[in-house]
Amino acid sequence: MSALNNYYMRYEKTENAKYVSHLDFVRMFGRAMRRAHLPIAYSEGFNPHPLLGFALPLSVGYTSECELLEITLTEAVPCEEIMHRLNSVLPIGVKINEVFEGKSRMKKLEIARYAVYPEKTPSGIALFMAMDEIRIDKKTKSGVKECDIRPDIKDIKVTCGKIEMVLSAGSRANLKPEVVISAMNKYISGYSSGDCHYHRMEIYDADMNII
Repeated sequence: MSALNNYYMRYEKTENAKYVSHLDFVRMFGRAMRRAHLPIAYSEGFNPHPLLGFALPLSVGYTSECELLEITLTEAVPCEEIMHRLNSVLPIGVKINEVFEGKSRMKKLEIARYAVYPEKTPSGIALFMAMDEIRIDKKTKSGVKECDIRPDIKDIKVTCGKIEMVLSAGSRANLKPEVVISAMNKYISGYSSGDCHYHRMEIYDADMNII
């Protein structure tokens, strides 16, 4: 068997693509690889599937400018050509911005930065961040349970009509900004965010190096 070739790419997910579930998104990328005539490698076994790896699944309704995808090809293809071929077949709202050769550092992912656009921004962020505990109902693998999310909130600031949040992310701990908004509505006196739009801005390792 010939040597496999690893690549990773950064892409954005915007517009109506934000309503596509992660599972459907994985299938869409597999179809795009075939339509782009890229020599994608497949897993072995009774049910082979394209060798694709996503850094951090994006919740339905979220947009992002920093999504990360790993692919494995059976032949070497120039990075610019991979980007051009895929962008020519991907749907509106999904765009590859960069392609690199080699394996990514996605396993080191521990932090994500989000921009949240609420109907109303809060004025009590300093008091909120000074709390020792922030307990809120959170969906876990074992069901909904009350958790202290304060350790997973790295930073929050309000600027230009949006709330920027730096939160734990990845396999060790993963805090969604919508949970933080629920906590703000609960703990900040008189605050009600209204409907919010969530946008992922960047993903980092534990030392805040961009993944």
